[in-house]
Amino acid sequence: MVFMDGVLIINKPKSYTSHDIVDIARKVLMTRRIGHIGTLDPNATGVLVLCVNKATKLVKYFENHSKTYIATIRLGIQTDTDDITGKVVKETKIEDLKEEDVLKELKTFKGKQEQIPPKYSAIKINGRKLYELARRDLTIPPINPRTVEIYSIDKFKHLKDEPGFTFQIRFKVSKGTYIRSIARDLGERLGVYGTLVELERTRINQFTIEEAIDLETFKQGKYELKDPFKYMDLNKHVISPEFEHYVRHGRFIDPDLVPEKKDVILYSESGEPLAIYYYDEQKNQMRMSVKWC
Repeated sequence: MVFMDGVLIINKPKSYTSHDIVDIARKVLMTRRIGHIGTLDPNATGVLVLCVNKATKLVKYFENHSKTYIATIRLGIQTDTDDITGKVVKETKIEDLKEEDVLKELKTFKGKQEQIPPKYSAIKINGRKLYELARRDLTIPPINPRTVEIYSIDKFKHLKDEPGFTFQIRFKVSKGTYIRSIARDLGERLGVYGTLVELERTRINQFTIEEAIDLETFKQGKYELKDPFKYMDLNKHVISPEFEHYVRHGRFIDPDLVPEKKDVILYSESGEPLAIYYYDEQKNQMRMSVKWC
């Protein structure tokens, strides 16, 4: 068996969970060592990054990256899931709603804020996922808000041929931000309710939808595992042959060899990625975090 190490960028279609895609990838790639970055709801599409074999050790370096979404939001209805797949629980008329009012309220979402996740989510309370409680009509304890940040809001487009007041918008957000919650909260602030209709993730930091391959193409074996290090926001440093053997054996190295004293990807002079090191303040040494060579 030929083992491959790297990242795979999939354009996830609707109706698949993120774990469904991982299961398919395990069969196609013939390895169980696969992890994914950033869960997508079944109704969402777009960028899903899979880390394969040794690259699973790098997931922690991608988890906190920003994400960009194109969302379609409908005002005038509320569902129990905060998206269009749920049961409509409230409706209101929106004839008097003006485009400028929606745009004005959208701008208030930019920046850091406390956000309450949807009750149909994978957030755990007392060891139970919220959606498990919601689906069984069990009492859901109060959901603690989480600090998130919305970096930018743009590309507004009013979809006048769609029901209610439906529009498309692009968000760039921090880890842990629920676009369903934004749709819900926007409707509440406008006094008309709101729900998410469509969601496409177009970017996870440097991973883009343009690089993603569709699922059917992947199943046919037409794919390329990409170098994960080119997508990492870490310093890069070439180590001399004199000290390369220290890295290959996982030993400490002198911090003077890496003046930044930060997490760094070390390469050999031939361009081979060797390891990721971090600065250990107590020992005043550069210490291995991930071995790649």
